[in-house]
Amino acid sequence: MILKFIDREDELNALDELYRQDRAHFVLIYGRRRIGKTELVKQFIKNKKAFYFLARKEPMELELERLVRNFNRKFNVFIEAKTLEEFFEKVTTFGRLVFVIDEFPYWVEEDKSIPSTFQYIWDEVLKDSRIMLILLGSSISTMESLMSYKNPLYGRRTAQIKLSTLGFFHLREAFPRYSWEEMVKVYGTIDGIPAYLHYFDDSLSVEENVERNFYRRVSVLYEDAERLLKDELREPTVYLNILKAINDGKTKLTEIANETKVAVTNLPKYLKTLETLDLVYKEFPVTVRERKRFGVYRVKDFYYRFWLRFVYPYRDDIEIGAISFEEFREDFNRYLGEVFERVGKEFLIRLNQKGVLPFRFTKIGRWWDKGEEIDLVALNSLSSDAGFFEVKWKDMNARDAENVLRRLEKKSANLGLRGENHYGIIAKSIEGKERLKEKGYLAFDLRDFEKATQ
Repeated sequence: MILKFIDREDELNALDELYRQDRAHFVLIYGRRRIGKTELVKQFIKNKKAFYFLARKEPMELELERLVRNFNRKFNVFIEAKTLEEFFEKVTTFGRLVFVIDEFPYWVEEDKSIPSTFQYIWDEVLKDSRIMLILLGSSISTMESLMSYKNPLYGRRTAQIKLSTLGFFHLREAFPRYSWEEMVKVYGTIDGIPAYLHYFDDSLSVEENVERNFYRRVSVLYEDAERLLKDELREPTVYLNILKAINDGKTKLTEIANETKVAVTNLPKYLKTLETLDLVYKEFPVTVRERKRFGVYRVKDFYYRFWLRFVYPYRDDIEIGAISFEEFREDFNRYLGEVFERVGKEFLIRLNQKGVLPFRFTKIGRWWDKGEEIDLVALNSLSSDAGFFEVKWKDMNARDAENVLRRLEKKSANLGLRGENHYGIIAKSIEGKERLKEKGYLAFDLRDFEKATQ
């Protein structure tokens, strides 16, 4: 399948707006690997006078030589420079130019003085030029450190873009032939990670794509989860064990420590690293303000969640061709319940933006306390109005759905909210949902998803 560049319109528009100002800009673009940073920039510099350079983990003397050589080749010129400062002084004579350095953290890792060097380059060389300098990086911690108060580059950037995965509804552009139900399955296996969308072909069933991409040892998606950890971390096995423990339901520090045999005192540094890599996040009940006691750790994207549950534990069997995805169909359907919760959340956010709900909310998330749980609570921080929703990955009739909604009303009393309350359900399908709407409930199923894309 040939996949076009997908849904980075906001970011492209932001970069184009900066470019049209025809003055110097210093832009940081970062996000986890495979998220589409390089593709975004390549789309942006198309038909512009630009120079793109991919940094390597090499001594800076060799990198400077390669940088100058590639620049000379690109523009058919001959310039010489013994330092980065001297090189950029000569670059300014080229007028309006977009200058991109990809994987800039490699240079920072190689030479700790690089931020100071670029402080000088920006302040004394580029600031009053017409150069648009863009630094890209997959090391989120390194890129965010460039914006910290103690870093020499603090206050120098004129813009920053942190790229995240594409949302569920953006997948429609990539897979126009799939039904909404099929796209929930796709989302549950590769999330909205741009680089992975290329491996799925919507002329095949989702199950065929999963079999081809996860249960053949020569496939990229079969090994990329572990490859990313090995490329980024010194102790990939430890991090992999932590991810597996969290994905298996060990969501608190003591539980993770007991499962992985990592000392509980050392665990926070590993978790912090996984958070900066955008692989793990800490989730809190949507109503909680004091965030020290109630948080639980979750694996962030569904590619890792799927891989850790359905691939990693069975690597030996897959290696010898002794297992296939067919054997996980039933468990996969159960797993899609958690996937559908996030899909439901994205659906409600879209409806909220369109103003078609009977209330407006300012935040949305899960709620749990003392054994009770509500899939989604949407709150308006100003009016105290709230919407309570259960999300069910199943086909339902109106009677079953109404029973779920009545239990939801009882559970919502535990939150003690004083505004106007609304109650809703999101399911794969709901037979007779109009009857629920007549009773004042909000009822949505996959047939309503088209509204969110219009």
